[in-house]
Amino acid sequence: MKKVSQHGMGTIDFLGFLMADQRLSTAALQPPVGLVVGSIYGMAAAVLYTAANTALRQNVGLDPFLVAAMKSLPTIVVLGPFVVWMRIHNQTIATSLNMIPWFALTALVTQVVGNGIFQFALGSIGLAATVPITLGALIIGGAIFGRFILGEPVRPRTLVAMFVLIAAVVVLSVPDAAVPASELSVSATMTVLPVWGGVLCAASAGLSYGLFGVMLRKTMHSGVSAPGAMLVSGIVGAIALWGTTFMRIEVSSLAMITNLEWLFLVLGGVFNLSAFIALSTSLKALPVVSVNLINASQVAMAAVVGVTLFGERITWPLLAGIILTFLGLVILATGRGRRRDVPE
Repeated sequence: MKKVSQHGMGTIDFLGFLMADQRLSTAALQPPVGLVVGSIYGMAAAVLYTAANTALRQNVGLDPFLVAAMKSLPTIVVLGPFVVWMRIHNQTIATSLNMIPWFALTALVTQVVGNGIFQFALGSIGLAATVPITLGALIIGGAIFGRFILGEPVRPRTLVAMFVLIAAVVVLSVPDAAVPASELSVSATMTVLPVWGGVLCAASAGLSYGLFGVMLRKTMHSGVSAPGAMLVSGIVGAIALWGTTFMRIEVSSLAMITNLEWLFLVLGGVFNLSAFIALSTSLKALPVVSVNLINASQVAMAAVVGVTLFGERITWPLLAGIILTFLGLVILATGRGRRRDVPE
């Protein structure tokens, strides 16, 4: 995978983390910032992604697809007017539409399997275990899909990192490393999954995010701008997720959602999009390696939030899985620092 790359992670919409490729920076068009400010933005991104996942975790009692659908709305609300502005000012939105159908299909998979299933994982094994499993699967999937779709080489250091991350996922799959679904408050519309089911959901979400990052790069290289591509993803996600939501629940049931739950539904999407913008701004000042390592701190933050706010158990398998995840990221990142300035 070339580099670890809304919604996402954070979902973590993990999509913001997927977007940690400098060429995929958001089109916020902000001026370059200094190293100190760049570091602040990088840490702000990690905190905001953690805040987004905290809001998602808070709403595990609601239908997972409703939560994911609400998270997709800020992308449309923000990028919709921006793309219109680009059109009015004759800014290039796309020079080719050949990849749009394939990207839309990928976005559909990512929004439903990624963001929707990620919420099932949160409601099955908790925040502390879901985040590192999803992140590990994201990186592994990104490397595999990048090799077969983009022809990107998988270097020895990447293979080592992948094996470490696989080990982390295995350790985190141990029942004692996660919160049993019976200890979480879930809705009647959510199927209560065993620990292995929650792990499978988290890993599936991560793989879908990895595929999304690869297809996003391919789509942008074909001539589609970042705002245009992300708007397509947001629209596809809103249609698919709201459609799935109303296939599972009655419209009248929305009236039963409390004001506090609506607040967290909105905050999840707002925090996620804000994190994406902060991450992109940080990338204008810092090497990708530095930003990724700063952003990876959200793995530890998720563990702290899960334990302190939601009463999730802190166990040796959980600690070992988190340490292995971070180690895998360090191995992956340190092999890229020397190549950062090499023209591509």
